[in-house]
Amino acid sequence: MAYNNFDYEKMTKLASTLMKKYPFIGVYPVGKSVLKKDILCFRFGKGNKKIFLNGAHHSLEWITSSLLMSFTADYAKSLKEETDFAGRNILDLYNKITFYVVPMVNPDGVDFVINGISKKNEKYHFVKNILNGKNIKKVWQANANGVDLNHNYDASFDEGKKIEREYGILSPNYTRYSGEKPFSEPETRAIKNLFEKEKFDLSVAFHTQGEVIYWDFMGKSPYKNMAQKLSDASGYALDETDGIASYTGFKDWVIDKYNLPAFTVEAGYGKNPLPYSAFGKIRKENYILISECVNLV
Repeated sequence: MAYNNFDYEKMTKLASTLMKKYPFIGVYPVGKSVLKKDILCFRFGKGNKKIFLNGAHHSLEWITSSLLMSFTADYAKSLKEETDFAGRNILDLYNKITFYVVPMVNPDGVDFVINGISKKNEKYHFVKNILNGKNIKKVWQANANGVDLNHNYDASFDEGKKIEREYGILSPNYTRYSGEKPFSEPETRAIKNLFEKEKFDLSVAFHTQGEVIYWDFMGKSPYKNMAQKLSDASGYALDETDGIASYTGFKDWVIDKYNLPAFTVEAGYGKNPLPYSAFGKIRKENYILISECVNLV
């Protein structure tokens, strides 16, 4: 399976293949995007401990969807063949952990970046107006409403808004606009509803880039030791956010609202969108990181 330019169509085709080939992989929509694409969740394993992995809150970071679909497909193949996976006995892993994987939180934005936007698209004029001549494939991080999904969670939203205004971001944009209110967007509401239903033991939001792990929110996270173990396993440094990135993210909301371990992993290094040539290294490092997550729950 080629994971390059991994758009919504490629994800849904692979989902269909996996469902037919591996009946133990559950696939179901947890919501719909602005443009009515399914936000797919893959559920596998039968353990009491639940780990949540999500990717592509941001459109330019579509390679995180490739990572998580690759993880799902490789896990399934390993389980069917009963071979070790990520250095673990696959049956032990299957019996200990139930994984919930949402590879593409922002399918509309990912499609904008990979395929551009057609004049037939209902958002064409809205998006072109926001871009003001910029190349959609190089700058678009938001959803189809011009809302940055990883700034749309309810974690110090007003403080985030204040900094946003200082950056001159006052209306829908290709990046960093948090929306009119927390969870204004169907994509973040889908993640919120899934999380509130399952209360995951550990969550990781995959982004690019920087090869760092963000683990805290306003000094509230008691999980630095866990973060350090993820750092040791992956080789990614621990870091703390500042400025506009300090508020309103998925990780921030989980820590603030639920006091459960949640981490933002910035995979790879370079300028977004990362080249597909980075995928092999990203996959290797983050399979190890996910395997370490299993030790922490």
